[in-house]
Amino acid sequence: MDYKINNIDDNRFELTINISKDDYLPEVETQLKKKKKEASFKGFRKGMVPDSFLKKTFGNSVLSEVINNKMDTSLSDIMKENNIDLMLSPILSEGQPPLDINIYDLQDYSVTFDLHKKPTVELKGISAEDSYTFYDIEPDEEIVENDVKNLKTKNGKFIPYEGSITEEIILTITANELENGELKEKGYDTEFTIKTSEITEDYKKNILNFKSGDTFDFDIYNFITGADEKKVRDYILNLDEKDFKEGEDIGIGNMFKGKIKKTESFEFAELDDAFFKNLEIPEVSTESEYREFIRKDLKKFHDTESEKLLHLEIAENIKEINTFDFSKEYIKTWVKQHYPGKTEEEVEDITEKSIKDLQWQNIVDILIKKYDINVTKEELDFKLRQYAASMVGYNPEYIDKVMEMIIKDEKYVNSIYNEMYIERIFGEIANNITRLSEKTTFEEFKKIAEKYNKQNQENQEHDHDHDHDEED
Repeated sequence: MDYKINNIDDNRFELTINISKDDYLPEVETQLKKKKKEASFKGFRKGMVPDSFLKKTFGNSVLSEVINNKMDTSLSDIMKENNIDLMLSPILSEGQPPLDINIYDLQDYSVTFDLHKKPTVELKGISAEDSYTFYDIEPDEEIVENDVKNLKTKNGKFIPYEGSITEEIILTITANELENGELKEKGYDTEFTIKTSEITEDYKKNILNFKSGDTFDFDIYNFITGADEKKVRDYILNLDEKDFKEGEDIGIGNMFKGKIKKTESFEFAELDDAFFKNLEIPEVSTESEYREFIRKDLKKFHDTESEKLLHLEIAENIKEINTFDFSKEYIKTWVKQHYPGKTEEEVEDITEKSIKDLQWQNIVDILIKKYDINVTKEELDFKLRQYAASMVGYNPEYIDKVMEMIIKDEKYVNSIYNEMYIERIFGEIANNITRLSEKTTFEEFKKIAEKYNKQNQENQEHDHDHDHDEED
């Protein structure tokens, strides 16, 4: 077996592989003997099928399979021997005739392939001379304040209240349906709790002079500030939406007699040392320390988001400034051979998408080699287990069941595998470029990130469309 390489240009070349009868005949005979042992035909005992019958029945298929395997192995060995990385799988040269496969007329075979190397360049945009903005996001004090307030509220309690009703007092009101100013026989009754400040001004001005046990008439649709029909049903009448259809008359009037059943005030939790000991928040014993704890947590989250944006910015920049000499003619021919039956318009569309994919894939391949990036099976399994745990919690039995399902989804597993590679690649780049720190608020950062997130989404949609093309 021998071969010949004929360079077309810097990246394209023709490879002719010559396989003689002596190269493949021993393997053909071995495979036919194997068939003889395994084959079972009516009228013949197993292992006693005549050679002539086997040759006639399986000869051409065995010969074709052996020749193809020899070609594939030779291709792989030649690429390794010459240190060649292929951009795409080989395609048959335009003038290559079909092989004459005939078990009764064995001959020497010669096949010429058209191949395209991966272009090699020194990537720009990833050195210490290249600067990118890293946004130093300042923690939003409003978020800190809301978090503290929510903690105080969540752990606070209602306490009985005696005295004049104020805006902050919580009222528990029982209410019975009225008809013509009188209690309706078999009318609807309800009970609800409301903060005095939520009551409309028309009713509030009188209620502020009431005390527990006092009664008053009110219109349920005008009692709560800004209430719509849904809020009245949910908040005052406590109706289950499943019990009626939208727009249906529920048969309940709007006037009710209300009675203040009880008055309460809300006592916020005191954020002191005893409180934080119960929460088991490390190194926090006072409210001010808790505020600093939130700021640090926010900062960690913001830095992670800023790092993601930095990676996106680097990716978009190196895509833009690094170009490769791809042969569109070659890629189009490759598409036609791999997607038979496509129209010229479809071939053109797949070709353009493939060029974009190859551009990015070539960048990634160069970076993987440059930084010696590797993801082990153990690391991939750990990542997948984290995902499974996020779905079912940290129950080993459930995690194992989810893992069984995940591993069967080859497409998803590959996407996580690729994601881990990309994450490590850009982690390395981010350590080598120059970061220009720029302070900003989170709101300003979200606006800045919008264009990159939009670009990232478009890239994902493109990849999704390309996956469909490949499935077709």
